[in-house]
Amino acid sequence: MTPEPTDAASRRVVFRRFGGPEVLEIERRAVPRPAPGEVLVRVAAAGVNPVDWKLFSGEPMHDPYERSLPSGNGYDFSGTIEALGDDVVDWRVGEQVFGGLRYEAQADHLVIDPALLVRVPEGLSLLVAGALNVVGRTAVASVESQRIGEGDVVLVSGAAGGVGILTAQLCVLRGARVLGTASPRNHALLGKLGIHPLAYGDDLTEAVRAAAPDGLTAVLDTVGHGTVDLALSLGVPADRINTIADYEARSRHPVRGVGGAKAGGPELAMIAQLLADGRIELPIDSVHPLEDVRAAYARSIEGHATGKIVITTAPVAEADGIG
Repeated sequence: MTPEPTDAASRRVVFRRFGGPEVLEIERRAVPRPAPGEVLVRVAAAGVNPVDWKLFSGEPMHDPYERSLPSGNGYDFSGTIEALGDDVVDWRVGEQVFGGLRYEAQADHLVIDPALLVRVPEGLSLLVAGALNVVGRTAVASVESQRIGEGDVVLVSGAAGGVGILTAQLCVLRGARVLGTASPRNHALLGKLGIHPLAYGDDLTEAVRAAAPDGLTAVLDTVGHGTVDLALSLGVPADRINTIADYEARSRHPVRGVGGAKAGGPELAMIAQLLADGRIELPIDSVHPLEDVRAAYARSIEGHATGKIVITTAPVAEADGIG
């Protein structure tokens, strides 16, 4: 093993082989320095996404992400700008920012092109901002793919998950009536957010018919599990179905597959402001220190998280003001 540098003051999560959460390790390194046109961010919080563990597992994926070993881990992050490289303008040390950087987010520090950063609005904690990049972009893009608006009756599958809960609330804000599938333990939460909760199960088709007797106008699928086939059986036109989860159904039917790649900085800034203003919520399922990254992914793999799982590089109180 290569000896750690004597100035190894910065930690990062790495994996040197493929497998389960047990492959994740904490590596120490020197604090990186920003090159011209880059900034150094002191990371406060980093979100956990299912795509992360699919990448470090080595399992085949439909999306062509580049993989090589050894690798850093994570994508979503929030933090504070700690240093500026030469030629950086319009940014200052001390600004709170969030965004995404594949394979680099779960670390004490990262170096990034500031064009990829979004400022954290006043009133939004770094804890929530650190979980926002993937789910925020995906939710906005999914809702926009169907131009959801007043008069729509929308089914959102997985409505208590990170993408689903933002997707459903954005539909509500646009004036739609929203049904959301979720485990019964999350039904009270969905009801509080203006979403009509439905339980998964064999009687889901009848439950949807009872809740929306005049039919659905759109379906936004975040989990798969037969949602596309259910929607088609209920008479929803294929072009009014968007799935970010069921690649097999997309190969069989002319449904849409619009995800987070269709949204960027402006959309993230918009949804961050909605959160800061209290118009929508992103529940935090659990918070794990960087050293417990394996436990964070074990929780994600279980598949029952409400909202987002977050990793912090500092105690929770600091990370959330972190504040």
